[in-house]
Amino acid sequence: MFTFQITSTFYWLKNNFTSKSIYLFLFVVLNTTLLNAQNNQKKSLTKIDAVLKDLKDQLQHATSANNTEAIVTARIQLAQFYENLGIENEAIKNYHEALDLHTQTDTTSVYIGNKIGAIHLALKQYKNTLQYVTKSLEVAELINFEKGKATSYALLGSVAEKESDYALALKYQDKSLAIFKSLQDHTGLAITYENIGSIYEDLEQFDNALRYFLEAKSHAKHIPSNNRINIINNIGDTYRKQRSPEQALPYTQSALQMAEQTKNTHQVEAALKDLALIYADLNDHKTAFDYMMAYKDLNASESEYKNAELVSILQILYEVEEREAEVKLLNKQYELNQVRQRVILLSSAFLILLLIGWFLYFRKRKKQQAKIQDYKNRLLQANLEKKTNEEAALQREIDFKISALTNYSLHLSHKNKMMSDISRTLINIKDRHTTLIKSKLELLIKEIDLDLSQEQEWTEFIGFFEQIHPNFFQTLKQAVTKELSPSELRLCMLLRLNLSSKEIASILRITPDSVRIARYRLRKKLPLNPKDDLQIFILNL
Repeated sequence: MFTFQITSTFYWLKNNFTSKSIYLFLFVVLNTTLLNAQNNQKKSLTKIDAVLKDLKDQLQHATSANNTEAIVTARIQLAQFYENLGIENEAIKNYHEALDLHTQTDTTSVYIGNKIGAIHLALKQYKNTLQYVTKSLEVAELINFEKGKATSYALLGSVAEKESDYALALKYQDKSLAIFKSLQDHTGLAITYENIGSIYEDLEQFDNALRYFLEAKSHAKHIPSNNRINIINNIGDTYRKQRSPEQALPYTQSALQMAEQTKNTHQVEAALKDLALIYADLNDHKTAFDYMMAYKDLNASESEYKNAELVSILQILYEVEEREAEVKLLNKQYELNQVRQRVILLSSAFLILLLIGWFLYFRKRKKQQAKIQDYKNRLLQANLEKKTNEEAALQREIDFKISALTNYSLHLSHKNKMMSDISRTLINIKDRHTTLIKSKLELLIKEIDLDLSQEQEWTEFIGFFEQIHPNFFQTLKQAVTKELSPSELRLCMLLRLNLSSKEIASILRITPDSVRIARYRLRKKLPLNPKDDLQIFILNL
């Protein structure tokens, strides 16, 4: 930046030379400084190129390592670099890249959001500022990040001030001030006091404005020099607006001196302009004119310098991007060559494998045919054995049926013999004495009851039933709610054979009413509704 060492010399010239000489001196000094600045500009651009290359290398290494945290850090550093150069679009772009990668809700996300909002504020894009700062404030409140909240409130207050909503602006700045006080953050306090003073200055409440500017100055020992100079300049400007140019003059002269020492051209311009206004209020119009001309010459030179510097910076950025594009192109060509080599190797390997596979195919074909024939022979043998087993099972079933029929024949024979015996006994006793007949009949009744009580026929009946309905008893057991008695099981079997109540009564040797009662008791042990049909339920098991 420009170097200005004119303050003390100016006072000596003012007392010994004419106004024209003073102006000529300022003109010479400014032009000499401009030449020095151009030399410094070359050094500065070389440094910018080196710094940018270093930052780009850091980003490349982090990307190659797939280190998300390092990529976010590199993006933030690049954004800060572009922001310092005044290239806002690149700064916002890199902040956005960092914010997209950094998905955590922590202090970093709050910092990035506030930085994006601050850049939009400088560009007078207030809607975008509110969008990002409001979101950052929500995250800061969620994680209880006090400094982040204070910064967000300060930015929201600045937006409200720019939109002339001074009540809302003061409300936000007061919130920011309270947090910075609790944190004992002197930098934050100085900036916030200055923001509040600026609001009162816009409201033309100069007493309040001056009070806050002076409070800001008391906390400005450790803040950046640009902010300190701005605070002192504001104090001088406020005294001037209060019609106290004598009190304003030392503050503005101090601001000019600090700006010259720190080579801060922008603050030098502001101080020169304010000094011109102060001397005008003091009715020293010649001195006021000299300061105003110095301000205008510096402003013109600075504009030309900034334009040249901006063009040079953009040229550097273009060259860096061009180099990056060349590197990417070389990388792409290298990758393409690698792909081509891989394709050739894979194609060759595929052809070799194809030939080997073809050879092995013909070699194993005969073995496979032999195995297939063997499998066919085994399959035929298995089918033959299966048919043999089926015939044996069928024969066993036939034998079982024949055995069952034999048993039934014997049972019928036994029944017929018993009936014949009963017939002969009745014939023999018909002419006997009544007392003898009675005893003989009682004996016959016992024999008949004994014969009827035999369970052998029911056992065989159950055996045949299970062959026809093998899963019936298991399904019935799962369906009932209470255990069934043997007589109820017999009733279920007869119902499953779809026999009528009359047929069931005959087989069980009970009356049809007894069958009806037995059916009623059976229903209670089954999961049936009153309208459900018992016969249909049993048939569906």
